[in-house]
Amino acid sequence: MSLQNPKSWKSILQEYCQKNKLQTPNYRTQQQESASHEIRFQSEVEVNESWIMGEGNFTSKKDAENSAAQIAYNELCKNKTELGVAERDHNPTKHMPKEHENIENFLANIVGSFGGTIRKVRSPDAYGRYRLEIGGNYRYCDNVRRQHKKNQVYFLVDPVNLVYYQRCYDPDCQGFQSAKQSICIKETKN
Repeated sequence: MSLQNPKSWKSILQEYCQKNKLQTPNYRTQQQESASHEIRFQSEVEVNESWIMGEGNFTSKKDAENSAAQIAYNELCKNKTELGVAERDHNPTKHMPKEHENIENFLANIVGSFGGTIRKVRSPDAYGRYRLEIGGNYRYCDNVRRQHKKNQVYFLVDPVNLVYYQRCYDPDCQGFQSAKQSICIKETKN
């Protein structure tokens, strides 16, 4: 960080995310002990649904997080034109399109039977999958085979193949995707 810019990279990234209506950055820091018994830190930050690793090992958690924030900020600025498209394509709505109403009802019944709701639906990703954010008391994770205490889960829904996958926000389950689950609906003729 230059002397001309006294703000921390974490603050700059936070402001950028707020201005561009992105999710608040989420940091994860690992603590390691070096050969000389010094404690070192390395951080990664989640921004725009991607984890970005900071460079190097630092003597303070703050420096490690600032490193990750700087890389994330530079990456976001570099991809700003692509990011603008991604933001428009992933604006959450309350429901899936009308032609997928049966799929949404099927999944709403599953989570509803455990006190959950579909909080929001994100537009299809590059593979045509919708992301359904689950709220309420439904936090079951196939990875740990139990409910998470705090973190929410979400479903990736493939309406073409009538399958869905469960994922969650818990750091212990990062990268986990459940086996595909079938969506059992009766097709209705218009």
